[in-house]
Amino acid sequence: MVALNRLTKKKLGEILVEQNLLTPEQVQDTLRMQHQTGLMFGETLVQNKLITEEKIVAVLVAQFGIPFIKPSHYKIPKELLEIFEPQMMRKFQFVPMDSIGNVLVIAIAGLLSEDVFKEIETQTGCSLQVYLTKMSEIDSVLKAQGL
Repeated sequence: MVALNRLTKKKLGEILVEQNLLTPEQVQDTLRMQHQTGLMFGETLVQNKLITEEKIVAVLVAQFGIPFIKPSHYKIPKELLEIFEPQMMRKFQFVPMDSIGNVLVIAIAGLLSEDVFKEIETQTGCSLQVYLTKMSEIDSVLKAQGL
């Protein structure tokens, strides 16, 4: 959980400003748009062409040392995907990929709050092993499963 604690301490906007990829004004504008649309912060950035998915993932991989994975290249057991409501996976941009004993492997696109991680752990009774991926990968997996 050490990596998850580190992962939930900073906000994506702060990291992107620190990396000189966004200005504080762009972050504030994006937060306003996010509030209006209900989308995740990273989704809002990509939709408004302020940054690419690839750049967001590259920054997060470098910042947190969490490996990148393409869930669309794996056969994900249907029963794992049925644990969570599709709306929850879309809203928070994650998919479960595998379960090994009491460890659930998930792929996330962007940063999740500690509350979301705790909700996933509570819902499954598992601790989490986290990988980073792109939003388009999450969408691809959910669409392929008809979710």
